[in-house]
Amino acid sequence: MSIHIGSDKQVVVKVPVGTPDSVSIAFIKEKRTWILKQIEKVERQAELAREMGALSADDIKEIRKKAKVLIPQRVAYYAELSGISYNRIFIRLQKSRWGSCSREGNLNFNCLLVLMPLEILDSVVVHELCHRRHMDHSKAFYAEVLSIFPDYKRCDKWLKQNGGVYFKRIENAGEQFLG
Repeated sequence: MSIHIGSDKQVVVKVPVGTPDSVSIAFIKEKRTWILKQIEKVERQAELAREMGALSADDIKEIRKKAKVLIPQRVAYYAELSGISYNRIFIRLQKSRWGSCSREGNLNFNCLLVLMPLEILDSVVVHELCHRRHMDHSKAFYAEVLSIFPDYKRCDKWLKQNGGVYFKRIENAGEQFLG
């Protein structure tokens, strides 16, 4: 069973087929405090996004331009520092991901990372580079991340708390800007 809170504050509960309503209701009641906290978080992020303002087509163009310079520099720095190789770097505007790593060694990053403090961008770069050695989120993976970037946990927490604000700033961006 799982619960997801959408950016519109809609609560989506997924349960296995055949689960009795009483079990589903008990699960929702058990998670009530968590659900309310997540709704508050979504509301806070929406307010911050309104204060920061939506990103225009020109804004997105400039952000991508900056990202195509800065992100490869940060990847090269941490790759050399850690001795981790990679194939290609792709930079996109995405609505829900900060980065990913393919089995072929390609690294993908969200251009919105350049709007954040540099240490947050660096934490995502290190995270994706470490997937070159560990294609999972095992203890060994996180041990490697922390050996390269000791402040990773704090930055990851910041991203989880604040990242939604940046996604909200592009909610109405047309499909031509995404990807």
